[in-house]
Amino acid sequence: MKFFTFLSVLLAPTVSVAALPYVGLYQTIDDETNAPKSIVALYEYVDGDDTNIGGRIVALYNADGTISETLANPTRIADKVSGHPHMVGLDIIWNMEWDADDNKYEDGKIMDPKSGKVYSSVMWQDAPSVLHVRGKIGPFGRTQNWNTLDAGTLPPELQNLDTAAWKPVVHK
Repeated sequence: MKFFTFLSVLLAPTVSVAALPYVGLYQTIDDETNAPKSIVALYEYVDGDDTNIGGRIVALYNADGTISETLANPTRIADKVSGHPHMVGLDIIWNMEWDADDNKYEDGKIMDPKSGKVYSSVMWQDAPSVLHVRGKIGPFGRTQNWNTLDAGTLPPELQNLDTAAWKPVVHK
């Protein structure tokens, strides 16, 4: 009997308390101008038995490269997104699942906040300073490179974001 108890403890699934990779703040870059466009917070959340990654816009930049809007003062509207929410505070990534074998997130969704269109998504890193984010339909898609940000260089309200209670709000 002791052997079976030992065996069941040995074979029981372990619970990981380590944070998922890539959680943090990222600067998105405009594809046309190469200027900073927004800051996205990637956060983990529990969905049933899975821990996934979501992504929420927490700041927007002006054309001159200064931060113009944050969670405290959102103004621009995502007018092509259902419900017309503010851009800042909008969840644009959800259901991203970590694939440890391939060292990437996959099977999730990403939304273009300007068009409101939703695509399948994959995220991976080749170097610690850049996150590759790909939105796709089948084999066709577009990859953006997002820059890792140090929260200490940001406005105070973005330095210690508490994302523990965040869950994606999906506007379809």
